[in-house]
Amino acid sequence: MIRASTLTKRFGNVTVLDEISFSAERGEHLAILGLNGAGKTTLIRCLLGLTEFEGKLEIAGYSVETQGRAARSRIGYVPQRAPHFEGSLTELVGFFCQLRRLDAKHVRQRLEHLGLSMEEHGEKETRELSGGMLQKVLLALALGADVPLLLLDEPTANLDARARRDFLRALRQASDDTTILLATHRLADVEAVADRLLVLHSGRIAFDGRMDELWQAVGADVTLWIRVPPEQRDSACDLLQRQWQTSTVQANGAALGIQVDRGSRPEVLMVLQKNEIPVEDFWTEAPSLNNLMERLIGS
Repeated sequence: MIRASTLTKRFGNVTVLDEISFSAERGEHLAILGLNGAGKTTLIRCLLGLTEFEGKLEIAGYSVETQGRAARSRIGYVPQRAPHFEGSLTELVGFFCQLRRLDAKHVRQRLEHLGLSMEEHGEKETRELSGGMLQKVLLALALGADVPLLLLDEPTANLDARARRDFLRALRQASDDTTILLATHRLADVEAVADRLLVLHSGRIAFDGRMDELWQAVGADVTLWIRVPPEQRDSACDLLQRQWQTSTVQANGAALGIQVDRGSRPEVLMVLQKNEIPVEDFWTEAPSLNNLMERLIGS
């Protein structure tokens, strides 16, 4: 579905994409992960034919450079935020359906499936809609085009936690044969969506593989947060410190946190259970992207 060969983009003396090559097959869910300035948005703009580049780039067998219209007709696009539009939601949907020659009824059905009723919200001005609602509208328009490739450029960057979860859940409604390319700096988004990820650093591909392979490559531990009854927190802390002597147990006022490798999480919970310390709740916090990049580039 995507073929990039020695793709290069320079702005003056600055090389943003430096001879990167990769491919994505039909139905594959691929994430482009990187810090701000890594080249993610520039790559998306190249795929959309919005900026000139060196090298070769194909969408569904069509050259982005010489067959741009045919290549773009295979793409659905969701940007970081919705474009400014003066009018109601109904008018916004109608405008884009006319622009891309989409079946408005089909798009409205997509919106319904995403939990956004046109009967309830259609007459609202777009400025009255939340960021999460507008991103769902963009996703419905992209899915409504029934195209084989979906490009998403930091689609959850400006959403709160709940809206982000809703959007990622909605994204899973894409058909199995739709190729998804998600550009993001959020590790949680990668884990929720992608089968495979490319890590961009200084315009080059620093890693290409599955998320579990990345964790193995960098040796990054996760922080397992555990909530136990307040009267047993000191006992739990002492127990975990003794059991994992090289780990640091921290407290945030509501829970205990211990850094362990991803495979040791069940063992930590079992140790507490065997010592009759009930676990009221637990969750995992991945290392920051900065920390991950430091380990990856330094390895």
